[in-house]
Amino acid sequence: MTGDSGVAPKAHIPALDGLRGIALLLVLLLHFRAPDLMHPWKGILGLGWVGVQLFFVLSGFLITGILLDTRQAPNYFSTFWMRRILRIFPLYFAALTVLLFAFPTVVVLGDKYLPNQADRIYYWMYLNNWVPLPADGRLEHILGHFWSLAVEEQFYLAWPVVVWLLPARRLFRWCNIACLLVLAARTSCIWLGWDPSWIYRNTILRSDALMMGAMTAVLVRETSWVVLVRPWLKTALWGTGAASLAVLAAGRGTHYLHPPVLATGLTVFAVAFAVVLTVIVTAPRGGGFLEYPVLVWFGRHSYGMYVWHWPLAYALYYSYPAMGLQKGTGQIALLVAGLAGSSLLGWLSYEVYEKRFLRLKQYFQVQPEPVQDRAFFTASVSAGTTSNRSPTMP
Repeated sequence: MTGDSGVAPKAHIPALDGLRGIALLLVLLLHFRAPDLMHPWKGILGLGWVGVQLFFVLSGFLITGILLDTRQAPNYFSTFWMRRILRIFPLYFAALTVLLFAFPTVVVLGDKYLPNQADRIYYWMYLNNWVPLPADGRLEHILGHFWSLAVEEQFYLAWPVVVWLLPARRLFRWCNIACLLVLAARTSCIWLGWDPSWIYRNTILRSDALMMGAMTAVLVRETSWVVLVRPWLKTALWGTGAASLAVLAAGRGTHYLHPPVLATGLTVFAVAFAVVLTVIVTAPRGGGFLEYPVLVWFGRHSYGMYVWHWPLAYALYYSYPAMGLQKGTGQIALLVAGLAGSSLLGWLSYEVYEKRFLRLKQYFQVQPEPVQDRAFFTASVSAGTTSNRSPTMP
């Protein structure tokens, strides 16, 4: 964006890589807990679920920022979608192929740790997070963490259209309204007794975090808004931090399926992370400890590490009883093995495989010369092949 821009768009902000690295580490702490870990450490490490919420806020911020900064480009749609495809699809579908076809042939009882046969088609379509729990309750499997990838992919598909249709400040207002509606809808679903696991994985009922990130992307690009909020950011940090602790206390623990946490806690944490993002991006100096190389490294390799860490966790859980370790020692060993193994898998995934596709992004740059994206989209609307031009939610 140009003109009334609060923050000049940057090609890369290392502190955001560091923040993504923290989100990943939180998830790893959650998923590499020892089965016999006792309180209070079990509850403390269980707080790692907030890492997924941080991922969603970051995605909403970064994706909306990219779209706002390129919305006038004539090849706006094709550039964005092709670059997302090159970033996401190769690893996702390679992992599905390995885990659904190769894994059961080399691991005894491997099929036991996979989704039901009838549900596997939804993983290929990025719709697995909409599937209700099967009758046998088989949710915890080595593809169980792919629900969040489905949420993000659905966001990538729909959000460029929304940003293209709405001026930035109107987009901000619609996102604000959407957050309130999602909060009300999620609370109503809990009150009606809907399955908490399905609520937690549902795209619409988790979209408040994406919307908070999107609102932050708009805010930091408006000079007058940045000037208005900057004096209050420190107060906002303390306030949202206190609210987050209050939600956890009301939930009688840190588990994300506790009704108070699931109903309001997700939104509270999304607001808190949006405030953190605003502080980072509008800070006159660098990102401080978030720019430490180790955190930036984790952030840059977070996609591969996230994809492969959960199958690794299953392998470690399976062998954990045979280790014969005491509880404290066992937890340390599990965390070290999980972190080291995930780091190695993430590094190999990125350096050996993902980078080959990322190099192709150079062929999909924003072009100044006229192309057919906008005319094609308009023609599609007229032909009825897409939805109408009213602002809709993903």
